[in-house]
Amino acid sequence: MADCESYLWQVVRSVEPTQTQKDGASRSQNYLRDLLNSGNMGQRIVTSYLSGSYSRDTAVAPMDDVDIIFVINPSFWPTSSGWPAPTTILDSFANAIRYRYPISSVFGQRRSVRLQLNHLDIDVVPAIQNPTDQNVIWIPDRHATSWIKSSPKLHSANATRVNLAQSAKFKPLVKLLKYWNNGLPSTAHFKSFAIETMAVRIFDAFVFGTLQDGLHFFFDYVAFASGNSATFTWKDSYGMSLRWLNCVVPDAAGTGTNVIDGIEENQRLRFVEHAVRSRNKIVEAKNSASVDVACRRAAEALKL
Repeated sequence: MADCESYLWQVVRSVEPTQTQKDGASRSQNYLRDLLNSGNMGQRIVTSYLSGSYSRDTAVAPMDDVDIIFVINPSFWPTSSGWPAPTTILDSFANAIRYRYPISSVFGQRRSVRLQLNHLDIDVVPAIQNPTDQNVIWIPDRHATSWIKSSPKLHSANATRVNLAQSAKFKPLVKLLKYWNNGLPSTAHFKSFAIETMAVRIFDAFVFGTLQDGLHFFFDYVAFASGNSATFTWKDSYGMSLRWLNCVVPDAAGTGTNVIDGIEENQRLRFVEHAVRSRNKIVEAKNSASVDVACRRAAEALKL
């Protein structure tokens, strides 16, 4: 049985964002936060912090997206009852950013405002702090015309906790899985946050020894959760299902959100097909007689 672990760690290093990308993202997000903390908007912002894969150290190259949470004091905006309308807050932030970046593209999204720079997209997410739980915020949803529960701080804490429990191999494994997912056709691709959430839920309770084993377990779990033949005996679904008419990956922060809500059936089927194919390639790698063959099979599993 051959071991391609050294090769997989080389792949991890190759998919890491470059130091130049990290430095550029750091400068740009800090500059935006400084600008929004000035003027009238600065009086309305309570605090801000990073969110997303950039803050959790699970991003892969190229680093072209950064999320920033801006906790606001909602009393500064007009309201008929309760909190201001989500559209009011999102439009207010969009106008404030356009004023500060007159030659950059700024447009509203469902739950954020996107600033497009030459090297980076920054998603600005306004939020209202939950007064009884510092880990919980409420963010505006333009389509639902309501505020929805979120917990980016718990997402970060979960990733850090599982990484420590897995001897610092969890975040590198997530990067490999995100790289694999990013290489899938758009008709088979899941959101990267869904991939990370699945990994958190699986490996919060299931220990893996090597990156090769971690890939095997993840892809095999996808087969199991979708009703396909698995190579392991899975005794727990970890609260997830990838079956037709029951496709659910609950947010690991306990917000009640299904992070793959809206996945189409053909998309689900193709995602599962690619995962099963990659699982089989990893099995071939583990059963190879030579390291060279094992590395080739691992590369095929990741579609390198």
